[in-house]
Amino acid sequence: MNVTQESTGDLTAIIKLSLKEEDYKEKVDNQLKDYRKKANMPGFRQGKVPMGMIKKMYGNTVMVEEVNKLVSEGLNNYIVENKINVLGYPLPNEEKSKQINFDTQSDFDFYFDIAMSPEVDIELNDKISVPYYNIKIEKEMLDNAIKDVKVRFGEEEYPETAEEEHSLQGKFTQLDEEGNVIEGGVENTSFFNISDIKLKTIISKFTGKKIDDKIVFNPMKAFKDEHKVQHLLGLGHEENDAVNSDYEFTINKIILVKDAEINEDLFKNVCPNDDIKTEEEFTAKLKEELSKHYSRDTDRQFLADTINKLIDLADVSLPDEFLKRWLLESNQGKITQEQIDTQYDSYAKTMKWQIIESKIMETHGEKVKVEDEEVRDKVRSYFTQMGNMGAMGDQVEGIIDNVLANKEESQRIYNDILDEKYITLFKENIKFKEKEVDSKKFSEIVSNTK
Repeated sequence: MNVTQESTGDLTAIIKLSLKEEDYKEKVDNQLKDYRKKANMPGFRQGKVPMGMIKKMYGNTVMVEEVNKLVSEGLNNYIVENKINVLGYPLPNEEKSKQINFDTQSDFDFYFDIAMSPEVDIELNDKISVPYYNIKIEKEMLDNAIKDVKVRFGEEEYPETAEEEHSLQGKFTQLDEEGNVIEGGVENTSFFNISDIKLKTIISKFTGKKIDDKIVFNPMKAFKDEHKVQHLLGLGHEENDAVNSDYEFTINKIILVKDAEINEDLFKNVCPNDDIKTEEEFTAKLKEELSKHYSRDTDRQFLADTINKLIDLADVSLPDEFLKRWLLESNQGKITQEQIDTQYDSYAKTMKWQIIESKIMETHGEKVKVEDEEVRDKVRSYFTQMGNMGAMGDQVEGIIDNVLANKEESQRIYNDILDEKYITLFKENIKFKEKEVDSKKFSEIVSNTK
């Protein structure tokens, strides 16, 4: 077999594979001999069927299999031996490839289009500058955090009559258009805040009511939020009619959450591992925790900004027409040409980053390598955070196995760890200038990042 390469552009080429009969004849003959040994036909003993009949029955099929096998092996070996870093995979050249007739031909020519990965010259150093955003913890954010912990660690009281600031627990029962209970209809015990109701006229139906009182109302008109109503009624998304029905609500419990006082008891409940004595120390701790919470978002933005910066600096060229064709053929039936044309910039960006990433791996591979045990440790840490690691004992490893058996979940965890490693690598090697922004400005920055 003869294999040659012809350049068709800066990053594209055609590989031609020419096969003569002697390239495949011996393998075909051996395969047919094997068929003959196993053939069992009326009028002939096993293994004694004339070779002519075997060739007539199986000759073409065997030749096609052997030729295709040789072409595949030859193409792959040529790429490996010549160290060609291909993008995607080779595609048959439709223009040069002629209709092959295995009945009449003994010599064959096959042509494949290939695209090659461009050379990239990129180095992580302090000449590369990327902003790192710190979200300013504003008074409103801090006030909301304090309000939240006061509610979370507050005490419940159970008034006799309901007021607008109270919450109710009770049973929803579906009614028909005449106001009668529907036999076999929706029934669900649930909980809601009276203040969440959007219409004052419906709020007035609940104020002054007591335990076991019944109120008829339409939850969709009251809350004007289909997802919330579905949750209250325990409905699936497909049960549209039931969402819009009237319901009888029987009050089982009236609840008033009395906010926790800001004192040392609250400090211990919220921050059990810190020796906090004053309100100022407590406020500072909440501010620190808010900053940590937002640092995950700012780290992700730093990663996105750095990748975009590296893509701009590397100025990677791609064989766009080949890649569009490759995307279409590799996703047959799943994507249209129109979708590829519309989304190609996003595909191209991903491809460029993969090329740059390969270059980074050459010098920093060990720092961004994700080991299997790291993935397991990541899952294990979830149980540590929940505080029930010791109670679960040996069961934890089995649960980890089950979690990682889900390929999508396993890949998500792997990607999270890889992102963390890249964030650390970039922080260590490039220059980043910290900028303080408010949460609104940061949201705008995130939404404008492509």
